[in-house]
Amino acid sequence: MTDGETENGVLEIVREVLDADPVRLEDDLFDLGFSSLAIVRTAARVRDRFGAEPALSEYFEAVTVADLVAVVAAARPR
Repeated sequence: MTDGETENGVLEIVREVLDADPVRLEDDLFDLGFSSLAIVRTAARVRDRFGAEPALSEYFEAVTVADLVAVVAAARPR
């Protein structure tokens, strides 16, 4: 389970990077247009916003927005 701050922040980042709205937790990132360039942009925003630096491979393994929220939550500094 992740906190609401991480969930809302990741949803906002995905909306901005992919210029997509609405974006829901169950949405498939790659159906929304997640690409290598989008992953790099997302990683930079995640680092800036949360201080988290998941491996880029974890972004490719995240299929849904909820998966990405879990990746970011696990990488956030405690």
